Amino acid sequence: MSFDGHLNSHMVGFTPYNDGREGSQIENQKHPIHSYSLRYKPLYEMCNTYLSNGYSVLYGAESITNKSAEEKVFESILNVNSEIQNYLSKGFLTVVNPDSIYEDCGTDYKSIVNFWNSNVKRIQKKLDGKTKGTMIFSTPASYYKNDKHDVFMMFEEEMGKVFTTKLGMICWYKEEWLSNLSLASLIKVLITHKYVVHDDWKNKAWTENEIINLISKGIDKSLGEGSATLLFQTMRTIYKLNQDVVVSRPVVFEATLKRLVGNDQQVSVMDSISKEIIERIMFCNRFL
Repeated sequence: MSFDGHLNSHMVGFTPYNDGREGSQIENQKHPIHSYSLRYKPLYEMCNTYLSNGYSVLYGAESITNKSAEEKVFESILNVNSEIQNYLSKGFLTVVNPDSIYEDCGTDYKSIVNFWNSNVKRIQKKLDGKTKGTMIFSTPASYYKNDKHDVFMMFEEEMGKVFTTKLGMICWYKEEWLSNLSLASLIKVLITHKYVVHDDWKNKAWTENEIINLISKGIDKSLGEGSATLLFQTMRTIYKLNQDVVVSRPVVFEATLKRLVGNDQQVSVMDSISKEIIERIMFCNRFL
């Protein structure tokens, strides 16, 4: 079966590993390197697959503090399948530090787009047509740490407009970042990307109706069966807002929903919806 690299696509993945804190704390203390590697294992496997199929990879999904950390990434990707050694020696894999992107580009989201595009052009020129295309692996980590996720989202929206047939991107989120997002921001993360990446290459395109269904389930779990239907009917009657406002104007939808449920239940309803969405979009998802 031929490999579908999903170039010309903007994808996103959500790791269930929270900074290596999952599982036994004692075990993590005994094997800190192993715990660290587990967080990025899906990415190493995906990178290896792209490389083994003749694609170049721009990897910027984890903090690279020194040369040793960079070498560790090369080693981890190679260890998945050593047959890619030939591609590594030819320069098909480039590792960049996402922290340096924030330092250089700051809040200028168009500069982030230019950074990635210029690196892609440089790699493809260097490889002189030997690569089938380039897959970028990125992370919003530096922007979360500096409370600038809105800037990163503007970059993602802009980047999604400029993909060529030989370029794709996977953005890698951690679960705890999602839990700290507003409902509107969480919805934006979903609709900004063409596919959500799951294990075994089960890439999922979440439709408008599926997102609305998840939100409805979250509302019903918090307020009782049938509550979502009633709330959407009220939105349509009083505010003239149809269900498509969920994806067309997430900020307006969140504000209206909060107004309808009232101050006393806002937190529990929003938490219930976010939990419902996050459970379904995790990389290792038992529901798929």
